[in-house]
Amino acid sequence: MFPFGVTFYPDQWPAETWAENFKNIKKAGFNVVRFGEMAWDWIEPQPGSFSFAELDRAMDMCAKFGIKVLLGIPTSQVPPWFHRKYPGSRPVAQDGTLYPEYGPRPNICKDNANYRKLAERLTKKIVSRYKNHPALLMWQVDNEPVYPPLDHTTANDYCHCEHSRRAFINWAKKKYGSLKKVNEVWGAKFWTNTFSSFDDITTPKGGIWEAVSPHIFLDWLRFKTDSLTQWIDHLAKIVKKIDPHHKVGTNGFIGICTRVPDHSILAGNLDWYGLDIYPKGGRMKKQDLAFMLDLWRGFTRGKKAEFHITELQGGQNVRWGCPDYVAGPEIDWWTKLALEHGAKAILYHAWRPPLFGAETNGFGILKPDGSPTKRLEVINNLAKHCTRYSLRVTRSSNIVIAYLRSSEVQTYQEQGPPRGIAGQWEPVRTDIGLMYGLDSIRGAYQLATKKEKSVDFIFEQDIKAGDLPYKTILLPNPYLLSRTQFNNLKKWVTAGGKLVTDARFGVRDENAHLYPNPLLEELLGVTYDHGEINVDGFLDVLEKKPRKYQLIEKKIGKGKVVYANFSLFSIIKKGASKWQSTGTLIRKIANSL
Repeated sequence: MFPFGVTFYPDQWPAETWAENFKNIKKAGFNVVRFGEMAWDWIEPQPGSFSFAELDRAMDMCAKFGIKVLLGIPTSQVPPWFHRKYPGSRPVAQDGTLYPEYGPRPNICKDNANYRKLAERLTKKIVSRYKNHPALLMWQVDNEPVYPPLDHTTANDYCHCEHSRRAFINWAKKKYGSLKKVNEVWGAKFWTNTFSSFDDITTPKGGIWEAVSPHIFLDWLRFKTDSLTQWIDHLAKIVKKIDPHHKVGTNGFIGICTRVPDHSILAGNLDWYGLDIYPKGGRMKKQDLAFMLDLWRGFTRGKKAEFHITELQGGQNVRWGCPDYVAGPEIDWWTKLALEHGAKAILYHAWRPPLFGAETNGFGILKPDGSPTKRLEVINNLAKHCTRYSLRVTRSSNIVIAYLRSSEVQTYQEQGPPRGIAGQWEPVRTDIGLMYGLDSIRGAYQLATKKEKSVDFIFEQDIKAGDLPYKTILLPNPYLLSRTQFNNLKKWVTAGGKLVTDARFGVRDENAHLYPNPLLEELLGVTYDHGEINVDGFLDVLEKKPRKYQLIEKKIGKGKVVYANFSLFSIIKKGASKWQSTGTLIRKIANSL
């Protein structure tokens, strides 16, 4: 069965409306409904007091109408009673600001031991109760797992509670083995920051740009990914131990690198990994959406996790993003594109717009009163043909794009968005901080799709492992490269590969320490003088040709390196035609692929 479904939250609607909604969901052509992932208070309204009567009824009703359920285990958001029972559990910002007890998501730090204990208990009870239910199709653990906040509405960084501090220390101990190594990697000698005991270590409360040690902050974000991955894996193992027969996964979204985990790592041990995507909200054109789809499919490449769409926009956005009307033909091409790019399940958000809460009157396929729309007609037709479209997937590509998350994080924390003060920080800009990493891989995607219909992505761990069975690799923002990664790339080129890369190649190592001699000197036989920031992005100033845009091609063994000393891929994303100084060079690269 190809899962073709929709979100509908029975806990948010009067019980007398359920039968009509489930019946119409089935009539519309859906075979799956998703609910439960944000309903801890529905199942455990008081601490230790569980009530399954309404969830039982909803599950039984789905079975009656022949609908399968993607059942969410609601551990992403704790009920208000949790903070009453465990005072002092609110997530903490670097400046001491406490996150709200209820409202924005997620309202709990996943390193909190009391939270973990209760979340484990909740998971065991739900799975034990519904593992043999005829309506059950799959499990979802958590929902869009992140550290607070879910979006970029504040510059504050979370969570700096004692639970996270201890977890961070234990992570550093495991990764580096000794305090001496920690001090070395984190550059602790700079400005009197040497730790004489592991107990001296705190979370980097200096924030992103004033952290003193960018090496600590880089590891801080790596810790967050590892901690979230460990927790999601732990929940999944609990589910699989009780119910080894149904698939388990979670969902996420693509966004600012300091907010979301490294999806290529988090997807590792799951049965499915779902993308939440709102094309109209993000004003996405066809190539924008295709990029997101191929990138998410890349996160699942080489893993057992299937690529699912957990939330595909079903109606107009509210509260964030573009709020324009969503027409039926838009949903048609979004869905077909998702299937063509490898999605193994499609679920829309949502069946009906909620009548209360933060998403009031938004995202619904139907009108608020439940009456049909042109969107429903389109979806009904798609339901009849989704399998045919899913057979048209192109899975392989000779051209791959390398996404270096560490380089993205380092670029972001060095540049970032504009500061709220004047003076020496004023020139710092969002285009080379906030969005440079994503813009660079988007630009590489634009270049690659001139030759390929579908493009795969590789990640830091692939280059480290030397797993490179490709003809051409586009390597945007190659700022941080380990010696192992560099050697593997060079070996691959020597064997016949073609590497296309741009400014700041191997200027820093994997811990963001500056190489005395950047790796681009060793690779290309050039002499690096210094790096500049200008209106186009970054520019490597090479000796003898100062401040000149250059394209260097060098044969190495059976292969070739094509290096631009400027922000090649970011400029492509912005529109190469606007940049006359680089346009000819970019066209030359495009024609050579």
